[in-house]
Amino acid sequence: MVAGARGEVKPLYVIEHWQIAEPDAGRQHLIAQGYDVRVVEPWKGETLPALIGDEAGVMIMGGPQMISEATASNNAFLLDELKFIEDAMERQIPLVGVCLGSQMIATAMGAKVSYRDDGAMAMGFYAIDAKPEGKAIGLADDMMVLNGNSQTWTLPAGAQLLATAQADNPHANQAFRANKTLALQFHPEVTRPILTQWQSEFGEYIGRPGTQSKDQQNAGFEAYDAKLKAWYRNVLDDWFAGHAHLAT
Repeated sequence: MVAGARGEVKPLYVIEHWQIAEPDAGRQHLIAQGYDVRVVEPWKGETLPALIGDEAGVMIMGGPQMISEATASNNAFLLDELKFIEDAMERQIPLVGVCLGSQMIATAMGAKVSYRDDGAMAMGFYAIDAKPEGKAIGLADDMMVLNGNSQTWTLPAGAQLLATAQADNPHANQAFRANKTLALQFHPEVTRPILTQWQSEFGEYIGRPGTQSKDQQNAGFEAYDAKLKAWYRNVLDDWFAGHAHLAT
């Protein structure tokens, strides 16, 4: 729990981009830890909160949209979210972005987000190589992470690269940090019901170059998810409790 001097609990905003099967593992964990988690869904027309700089944190989650294709007439709410991200970073609010969220952070920082020229995408469990800065937050060489993306980012200027993918993943960059901002291209938050939802709603992508079969994804979840979730819970605890400044 992140509370101020008078005991009030500061909000932690989670920005969602699609109708997930259940609250994801990160949201469930933060609620269990006593955070005042407030879900905001701009894709449904909900208004982004006005930040004051004293929030416990912000999370920008994944979704089927492409920030590189957002315009005033196509998913315009994403453009508002870019301003929201810039505001959160300027105010030094602890910020975590996952998949689309990481791509939006990269875009807000001036980096490029794009498809691969060959159309390859990632969907399944893949090994990473951790940089020294990534090892400092618990990432490890050969750690298996869940990906589900057709676009990725170039490293923004001033950011520290935390992890890259090994050869079987078509998208090399996997995580970066910039001060109080953490960007993850991979998906540590996905629960078994959400993975099943992926396989149903996005099943058309299975079989594209770079993707794993449904059986491979299921086997990967059984083999690697527990370790990935343990890392995610720890990093969320450290990121938000470690960075958050108490209200006065």
